[in-house]
Amino acid sequence: MQKKKTNLIFLLILSLFPLLLMGGGLFFCCKNPGFSIDKITSRLSYNPTWEIEPLSENQRELIIQKVLPQKYYYLWSGKQCYTFISEDREYILKFFKMQNLFPKGGLSGFPLSLVQHMGFKLEKSNQLFSERIFASYKDAYENLAEETGILYIHLNKNNEFKSKVTLIDALGKKYHLNIDSVEFVIQRNARKIYDHLGSLVQQEKYEDLRSCIRSFLKLIASRCEKGFVDENLSIRNNFGFVRGSQAIQFDCATLTRDSSMKYPLNFRKEILQVAERLDDWARENYPDASLLIQEEAEKIILQSALP
Repeated sequence: MQKKKTNLIFLLILSLFPLLLMGGGLFFCCKNPGFSIDKITSRLSYNPTWEIEPLSENQRELIIQKVLPQKYYYLWSGKQCYTFISEDREYILKFFKMQNLFPKGGLSGFPLSLVQHMGFKLEKSNQLFSERIFASYKDAYENLAEETGILYIHLNKNNEFKSKVTLIDALGKKYHLNIDSVEFVIQRNARKIYDHLGSLVQQEKYEDLRSCIRSFLKLIASRCEKGFVDENLSIRNNFGFVRGSQAIQFDCATLTRDSSMKYPLNFRKEILQVAERLDDWARENYPDASLLIQEEAEKIILQSALP
């Protein structure tokens, strides 16, 4: 009888274990799902790989006097970053999602497969994350600043600015963040590409529309000429316009070096692929823009063929 009772208790515990495990996973995954300072705070140590050239006086003046003094409001959450927009809607602050890189507290004792199944990554993944994502943003800043609208990257903690920035999350909660203590990116705010082009068509501003299409295709051409490729060519979610007609690629996480993009065949293939995707959108939503897209794509390709 005692043995049977022991077996029943064991079976009960065994049957409840998956539920307890699932509950624990949900607790850790769902606890405080919104933004918080601890989610952008890292244990990354200084790495000379992520150092950049000192700021010019004009750059420093812009950041210290115009960018950082503003309040920043929560805009959205992507795969790699939390994004905040300035009061004047001119600038973007991006903070990397460091909270996904480390197992939380008591999880360190769980099996590796279980920790990964629950959505957490170990410290080794942190190194891979920083190497891939940081390299993309550093390349963008140093080689494609105009094409991406990046004004500054901060990938090593230091005492560069000695100031705090005010962040306001989606619920209106304020945070006063020591900006030197976290990794971040400052970028110009862009209006998403299809929103902007659609607005121009609706207003019948066709010359402005042509200018914007040309700027976007020139951006793709410039990126190719400099030997970069986008592993995730999402036009809708990665591109936009600043200052009315200057196209930029605001999502830089998937930019990688690829010198083969400089070759005429690959260059033209990329332009045609992008133009085709843009044209698909135009035919479905604003057919009047289709001819302009085709004409501007042909001009870019012909210019690339000139000696």
